[in-house]
Amino acid sequence: MRARAAARPGLLRHAVDSMVAKRGAPGSPTHTELRARQAADASTATLHELARVLITRLANLRDDAGLPDTAWLLVPVTDEEAARTGVRAGSPIPDGLRHPVERALSAPVATLVERGIVPSAEVLAELVPQLVAATTALAYHDPALRTLMTAEYGAFAERRSLLLLNLEHQVRLEELPWVQAVSAYRRVSTDTAGNAHEALVELGTLTVRAFPGTIVPNPLLQELGSLARQAKVGAVFTEELAADIFMGTFSAKFLRAAQSAAELLEGSLYARYYDIDYAMIRGIDDVKRKRGLAANTSADFAALCRERAGTDPRNRWSIAANGTVIEQAQILTTHNLAALVHPIGVEPAEGWAEPARGAYRTVCRLVQQIAGNTRTLGTVKDAAYAWRQTLFFLSLCGVEDQFAVIAWMAQETARRPEHTARRLAPVLAGLRHVFTGGSLDDPAVPNVRRFVGWATDGHWMRDA
Repeated sequence: MRARAAARPGLLRHAVDSMVAKRGAPGSPTHTELRARQAADASTATLHELARVLITRLANLRDDAGLPDTAWLLVPVTDEEAARTGVRAGSPIPDGLRHPVERALSAPVATLVERGIVPSAEVLAELVPQLVAATTALAYHDPALRTLMTAEYGAFAERRSLLLLNLEHQVRLEELPWVQAVSAYRRVSTDTAGNAHEALVELGTLTVRAFPGTIVPNPLLQELGSLARQAKVGAVFTEELAADIFMGTFSAKFLRAAQSAAELLEGSLYARYYDIDYAMIRGIDDVKRKRGLAANTSADFAALCRERAGTDPRNRWSIAANGTVIEQAQILTTHNLAALVHPIGVEPAEGWAEPARGAYRTVCRLVQQIAGNTRTLGTVKDAAYAWRQTLFFLSLCGVEDQFAVIAWMAQETARRPEHTARRLAPVLAGLRHVFTGGSLDDPAVPNVRRFVGWATDGHWMRDA
């Protein structure tokens, strides 16, 4: 007990000396400045108090309309507000409260994407119907009818989407009886088609630049298709099919989309990597209506997809097997990327190298999520889709840009965790092998992989 009592003054002295060394002696300039800063921090308004200030600012605004400017809502607390609420004047609005308010901004879609308010292609698809509705309604010269059809298009775009069997499709806007009743008042002029084409190119370019590693979601495809019909450009879009209700065949538009892609990609890096004989695809001409199906189909195209997937045509009840066949159709058609370039005419001002880099960053981010994840198949599938888009954009670059981007890929991969680089090593080796003239189907070439997303017996990337 005496030893402990004797040690206490020493411990106290050590604590005091440590406090003075860290903060300065009480009354010293260093200590006084620290206490003043701590007092200011302690008097800062809480998140709850600042939220109440924002709620008061928003109270008189409409709930169903956006704002042309949100900056005035996010200024620091004013003297008047401080007197009314007790919150210290000059308190800034923190980022956690700023972001929800900024989402109320009403601005061109490109501005919303640039500011990060539209974070994904799926969110973009929710906003596009407003743009398409206004563009489509321009064909009606009567102002009242134009307003009506704008509202009609917006309401129709919010309908629930259904998955149908036997290649059936949901009712289209132009098939509605009341739309058909006013179709006689619709006049598509050169200006109207030009406006639709301009909107189509702008939207397609925005999609490629902002979300290069993401496939175009079905709702956005519907809007692009509506603009394409209005612009009369003849583009063919193909939806993403559900593997669990796949009917074992494809409607004829998949063959037309693949043949259109052949005009753009025959002999390209994309075609060599996926070993696509586009000359043979251009020669397929067996489209006809099969009993029990609601659309024309091509038996040869479906057989080609099954052959490339390596699946038994009798194994239609396997979701994984269906997925491999659907993915081959996506590869052959480029899943709408070729349609955006030709005939629509999308071309980023900075060239195709930057979308290729952006798509590969998505590949790296997704592959990085595989480690330690027990449910990885969806992530692997999305990474393979992003890789396909990387190859497509890369194929549109010149040889020098291709060489530069492939070299950059190695550097970008090296920045990632070791397990990510290990999984991507055979993928990049395969790309380099094809770029230098090789084939991925050559059994003599070791440690190379053709990266696809679906597999029926476990994916090699998951188990790497």
